[in-house]
Amino acid sequence: MSAWLYSAAAHLLRLAAWPMLWWLGRRTPAFRERWAERRGRAPLPAAARGGIVLHAVSMGEVTAATPLVEALLAARPDLPLTLTCTTPTASALIRDRFGTRVHHCYLPFDTPGAVRRFLAATAPRALIVMETELWPNLLRLAQARGSAVVVVGGRLSERSARRYARFAWLTRPLLACIDALLVQDVATRERFLALGAAPARVRMTGSPKFDSPPPPGSEMLQARFRAMTAGRRVWVAASTHEGEEAMLLDALPALRARWPDLLLVLVPRHPQRFDAVAALLDRSGLAWQRRSAIAEAQTCAAATAVLLGDTMGELHAWYGAAELAFIGGSLIERGGHSPLEAMACGTPVVSGPHVFNFAEVFARLQAAGGVVLADGTDALTAALQVWLADPAAARASGERGRALFEEERGAGARSLAAVLALLDRLPPVAQAADGRLWADAERAAGATPAWLDAAHWPGARPVQGSGRGSAWFVRGDRFEAVLRHYRRGGHAGRVLGDRYAHVPGGIARAPAEFLLLRRLRAWGLPVPRPLAARVTHHGLFDRCDLLVERIAGGRDLAQRLQQAPLPPARWQAIGAAIGRLHAAGVQHGDLNCRNLLLDAEAATWILDFDGSRADGDAAAAERDLQRLLRSLRKEAGRVAPWHWDEARDWPALQRGHADAVAGA
Repeated sequence: MSAWLYSAAAHLLRLAAWPMLWWLGRRTPAFRERWAERRGRAPLPAAARGGIVLHAVSMGEVTAATPLVEALLAARPDLPLTLTCTTPTASALIRDRFGTRVHHCYLPFDTPGAVRRFLAATAPRALIVMETELWPNLLRLAQARGSAVVVVGGRLSERSARRYARFAWLTRPLLACIDALLVQDVATRERFLALGAAPARVRMTGSPKFDSPPPPGSEMLQARFRAMTAGRRVWVAASTHEGEEAMLLDALPALRARWPDLLLVLVPRHPQRFDAVAALLDRSGLAWQRRSAIAEAQTCAAATAVLLGDTMGELHAWYGAAELAFIGGSLIERGGHSPLEAMACGTPVVSGPHVFNFAEVFARLQAAGGVVLADGTDALTAALQVWLADPAAARASGERGRALFEEERGAGARSLAAVLALLDRLPPVAQAADGRLWADAERAAGATPAWLDAAHWPGARPVQGSGRGSAWFVRGDRFEAVLRHYRRGGHAGRVLGDRYAHVPGGIARAPAEFLLLRRLRAWGLPVPRPLAARVTHHGLFDRCDLLVERIAGGRDLAQRLQQAPLPPARWQAIGAAIGRLHAAGVQHGDLNCRNLLLDAEAATWILDFDGSRADGDAAAAERDLQRLLRSLRKEAGRVAPWHWDEARDWPALQRGHADAVAGA
């Protein structure tokens, strides 16, 4: 129901988006182009299929993603990489930085049809999303196809967390779709956990923006700006928003009265506001120029008080050329923008008080003495006066910011390692065009529907004690496996036999379990490798079959307890295996002593995930444990011998479970 409600809202928002794009196209004509891509209808080359899709919404995210993109291209040249965004400026930056080394298009609107068309064209092994671009249909449908879903550089302010919490009916399923949530800081991790994210899937890797290299040619451009400003003292105000420019201009006369050569370089956040800011400058009475109007060999006029930065991709160079930097979006309640580029250049930072979008970075920067937070025009003016009067103190503050920046580097390498680990544990899926057969394209290459019939396998042996299902041990060229035919229990099973209601447009039981097992293995959990799944349609009903690898030397817990008691350490290991499952947010739903397998190496494996889900919580974990306890008690009442002592063995299992959950 939540997916249906969200999709209905997404269709309404799409209708509003078309006139908005047309309106934005008045000043930026590129907004009126490539609309087929936003509908998921633009053709992508066949070479783009089966690789990685990385989404970076705008220029800042593209810049942050650059080290990861370069690392992925180097580490996995066999996988095509499709880089998406939503703005023309980000699109231009992608083409400039990566050229034909990546495939590129706009990410379509988050409506089911557009997303399905896009995913069908790209068929990604992995979907990587930068920061907090959490589009529900994109994540849900990618996960339903068997793609790994990774968020890199995730950040969540306290205000955004409260907004997500108001829509818990949508947020919890959304977070359940994410295989690895790589966040920037401890506060963000805690906020995601409070929203229901599984602890084992949320890891703190830091901000990839700390690893962003300077734009190509940045040093040459810095030298050009120093020549353009002819030795004047330069203060850059970066990424400003409506309302802030007027406050900055109000501060300027008092500063220029003491330092007449002070030049304010004013760089609005959005290029469509360049003309509006120009009109504001006209009304201010200050002498000003456009950066775009200054030719290569010219200098800024001596009388100019304000230079309007109306050219794209030059902000990093201005940070390097400026004596002081103001970070916009912070004098108003916008939440502020990233100070990292200024920190990388060693430029001292002044900001307004509203920095909740980057609260952790600003808190650490403030603790290191690398930023001054000024609330209002008067406080801003006073802070700038202090640093303009004492350049050595300003430079020392900038160097403290640079030192902190260097300390935090390495997020890109940590993010790359997490992505590659998922890819290595998540083999490609081969899916029949009619959706009735799913197979592991590495271990079960060439699988056909006949593989899901016991008669296909010479020497197939029935599995003893397989409950209400029908199961066989089978042997292939590359594996030994268990073939399971789904059967229903209860009154429905007596009436319908082994038929399940067909789910139009959805995932039937066998492929659902196949895909879930793939995800659990990618998370490093102790479950068997799925090889193939088949759905056979019969009118309004489906029949389902699943093929999974056999665990060598494995015997279920019930069989083990009929032979001999288990030592406490073994019970703790069983509890730890279950705890890892629950820390990853998995609710089994049918956990019993027949679905726990102990192999010859003393490892614990968990089986039979039909109907299981990846959006569990503490209550679901407790239900799983109680179900397991009931099954042990039940077997104790009807099986002899039965080597289990509840007072001795169950607390050991609980300790192992609690330790695994706490350590996630």
